[in-house]
Amino acid sequence: MAIDLAPYEAPIKEAADKLEGDTGAAGKAQADLDSLSQKLAEYGTRHQTEAASLQGNWVGDRGDLFGVKAKEHTQSLDDAATWASKTAQTIGDATSLVKNAQQQVQALLTEFDADARTLVSAAASSSDPGAEMQARAVLAGMSARYAKEAAAIVDAAKGRLRDLMSGMDSTVPSSAPPAGPLGTRAGGGYSGGGGGGGEYGGGGGTVASSGPPMTFPPSDQYGSGTQVKLPGGQTVNAPNERAAIAVRAALSRLGLPYVWGGTDPNRGMDCSGLTQWAYSQAGIKLPRTAATQTVGQKVDINDIQPGDLIIWSGHVAMYIGNGQMVEEPHTGSVCHVVPLRTSNAGEPLLGVFRPAA
Repeated sequence: MAIDLAPYEAPIKEAADKLEGDTGAAGKAQADLDSLSQKLAEYGTRHQTEAASLQGNWVGDRGDLFGVKAKEHTQSLDDAATWASKTAQTIGDATSLVKNAQQQVQALLTEFDADARTLVSAAASSSDPGAEMQARAVLAGMSARYAKEAAAIVDAAKGRLRDLMSGMDSTVPSSAPPAGPLGTRAGGGYSGGGGGGGEYGGGGGTVASSGPPMTFPPSDQYGSGTQVKLPGGQTVNAPNERAAIAVRAALSRLGLPYVWGGTDPNRGMDCSGLTQWAYSQAGIKLPRTAATQTVGQKVDINDIQPGDLIIWSGHVAMYIGNGQMVEEPHTGSVCHVVPLRTSNAGEPLLGVFRPAA
């Protein structure tokens, strides 16, 4: 009777089965992570370059704040690139380790088969009636020995895999910088609401501002009719009385804290909240967010007049005359007057609009 080698091979094959896995998928994951690492590194370099260029648009606190947050975001991109690269390397090392262990176990199985078939062939050709029984006993011992070696290979591979996985903990990127656009401070006096605001966001939602109400001077201290008295003492003329009313209303909020999503003229507003409220004092209803306040007549920047709105994709300010504009800038700051500008952190300028035309 021929000896079936399958039962003797089974313990060795069982060890080999423990090493089976989709190494093709692992290879694809490694390639994808390598590609991701390269792209993140490129983004980090580009972000650093463009941030350095954009920072020149600002001075003082805003410029300092932007520089700090830009550096945080660049570092986060670099950390993520490093993580992706190291993770790809770990996957590659793990795949190689498993493949090497598979080759070792397969070599054991091949060696066992060769020796076993030689033994079986010798037993079959022997005239000794006890040869088959002796061969089976030898095969059982060989199977146990080879299975033990195969199991040791598998256990060693598992141990090295555990070491690789534990080493991945050190590659996890550090916590990301505070959520939110560059140029805003973490926190801020608001709860709920939607939209952006300030230097980068366009405002939105209706947010209950924190803190006690402020007391402001009446807007008529800034002139009457079409005339507007600026904080510096100059007097300018708006194109019409409604534009003048809006300018005077906005100037009456100087010192009001910026509140993301805020619409309370006595506690805090964001950039579009200020312009919306100011024009509401003149009987003109503006949409809530900066990018949607492109109403009225669009005018050339060279023809800008008091009351005109300078609108970017995520920010809005009001021109007050004499080369100046009033705005609610960003969290941590207050409504203030600054020189007219047409750049805002690289955001697209949608144009200059005259709601009171």
